[in-house]
Amino acid sequence: MSNPAQSSSPDPLAQLVQKNQFVGWLGAADYTRALVLTSDAWKARAHGVPHNCFLLAAAEGGAAAEILLLRVTGSAEAPADAELLAKLDKLKSRPPIGGGEVTIEEYQFGLLQCRVLGTFYLQDGKLRLGSDVENFTQAAGLAVFRPEGAALEAIVNYVSPARVAAAAEEARRLGLQGELPRFPIGTVRYASTERLHRGEGAARAVFHLNAVDFLARRTAVFGMTRTGKSNTVKKLVSVVKRTSDDFKLKIGQIIYDLNGEYANANQQDQGSIAEVFPAATVRYRMVPTPGFALILNNFFRQISEGHSTLAGLLQASKLPRSADLEAFLSMDFTPPNKEECSSDYEFQRQTAMYQLKLAAYQAVLARAGYELPPDFKITFEVNPGIRNKVNPSVDPANGLTAPQAFEWFYLVRQIQDELITTTGASWIEPDTNVLINLLLQKNDQGGYFPGFRLLQPFKDYHAPNRSTDVCDEIYNHLVNGKIVILDLSVGDPVQRERLGKRIARHIFHSSMATFNRGLHAPHIVVYVEEAHNLIGRTEALTEIWPTIAKEGAKARIAMVYATQEVSSIHPNILANTENILVSHLNNQHEIGELARYYDFGDFAESLIRAQDIGFARVKTLSNPFVIPVQIDKFDPEKEKNPVAVG
Repeated sequence: MSNPAQSSSPDPLAQLVQKNQFVGWLGAADYTRALVLTSDAWKARAHGVPHNCFLLAAAEGGAAAEILLLRVTGSAEAPADAELLAKLDKLKSRPPIGGGEVTIEEYQFGLLQCRVLGTFYLQDGKLRLGSDVENFTQAAGLAVFRPEGAALEAIVNYVSPARVAAAAEEARRLGLQGELPRFPIGTVRYASTERLHRGEGAARAVFHLNAVDFLARRTAVFGMTRTGKSNTVKKLVSVVKRTSDDFKLKIGQIIYDLNGEYANANQQDQGSIAEVFPAATVRYRMVPTPGFALILNNFFRQISEGHSTLAGLLQASKLPRSADLEAFLSMDFTPPNKEECSSDYEFQRQTAMYQLKLAAYQAVLARAGYELPPDFKITFEVNPGIRNKVNPSVDPANGLTAPQAFEWFYLVRQIQDELITTTGASWIEPDTNVLINLLLQKNDQGGYFPGFRLLQPFKDYHAPNRSTDVCDEIYNHLVNGKIVILDLSVGDPVQRERLGKRIARHIFHSSMATFNRGLHAPHIVVYVEEAHNLIGRTEALTEIWPTIAKEGAKARIAMVYATQEVSSIHPNILANTENILVSHLNNQHEIGELARYYDFGDFAESLIRAQDIGFARVKTLSNPFVIPVQIDKFDPEKEKNPVAVG
């Protein structure tokens, strides 16, 4: 269906009026509210008038200069105003649009309270929708219709010409060329009960998403568990992927999958993203699993990250603490910085000490049973005098096997006093000494302690075959337009959170670095489940997740966050969220928080009462008001062959 704002019809305004959908007369109106007189018979003929449905008020002759767009917000009591009562009585005797006669005795009349959403009118032969009314004095007596089918589609998919132009310019800036893509994601639904307005004989209206609304934007998905949040997110992932494919534009997507429902098909969700886009999806887990890459790093190569992981695991364990263990936890494996050294000699000295410390750490890992990467050698340099005293037949600069490294440090400890006398106490730094203690399982007093065995329970967090940092690998996938799913449903919770933040930080800083160089950063969409745990109300705005939500758009990073509670999200972030999709909420407090944004307050009652899966209220950047939508079920077969609308 074409955008009605661009319609070439001689009178697109008249096309909105469907005379067979007549429901009553406009009894009164002001700038924000309207009162509609209706009857049971008229409502039945129009397939019902559900709560929150759209109505159109137009001149009886059908050649109106403007049409009011209304939303039913409830019923109304008979007014006390005598003049208005008399006017309503006159309206009751008027024949309905479309023919027929009516008398007060034959039908039961009632009043509907409505919100005025705006005014449809023509300008330069094109349909326009103003978000208010210019004059209401002549509004009373207008015929009122409940649009369905094509007319309703024109209303819910309306995009203002100004927004179309802005979106087209933004699309060009983002690298999109051609007509803007729109994808169907559901059909208009007003109420949980579907017997009339979506029943047999009722024409349904398809609602489309404009893909450009979600690029470099923030999107919130709210709703209780099992009310369709995950299904909605899957539809959004599919929409973005179709945009990427259709426009030959690389858009990376990364899903923080806390429950494993995006990476794996299950009986409740009937399909996974990985199943629909197998060639474009890369899945990660913290434990070795067929079909998944490890989200972990190689402790022998990614030194600081590996040590941080071990330190976190040890701190979370109930292992007894010792001075050596405490020292190990606080170690820093940042390499020396030449610019911070007073001279080249000092930089070389610090580099040599760092290499020795690193070698001792790698020897501890090997002794603890951590698998070495293929053909890996422990390599460091020492001056010839020390080398000859320890073992003249072995040169560590040529690389040592794990057993050779253990033997080398064992010999160092045997002649340590002699080495100190010969070279000075500074040759072995305190951190290196602690690592030798761990390696040999003896403290400075010669007493036994578990040493390297303290690290053995955590061997599964080491990925021996990884050659690059997992963050770099994931970012490269995103740059190449892949869908990355981080299955965080298994593994240590503390490490999951830490790794998740580290990956997010890497994505943000890498893209911002590109942006700051004056280049175009890659398109990336980040999806976060259980978002209250990451960008919650109490989270400092300087933390990485709030930072991405606030500033990511600069670097073409979009964020889609899903949670059960509106109140759990930081208000600064929610206030700057362009797209909001809400299903069932279960308490007035959450409804109150939501009602502060756009016109969600009109849906307060139905959001609490209706618990139907996928029944959402949607406000996107392109839509001027909230639209109630039944989100289509994520169907793997249909998603593989979707229908795009230009």
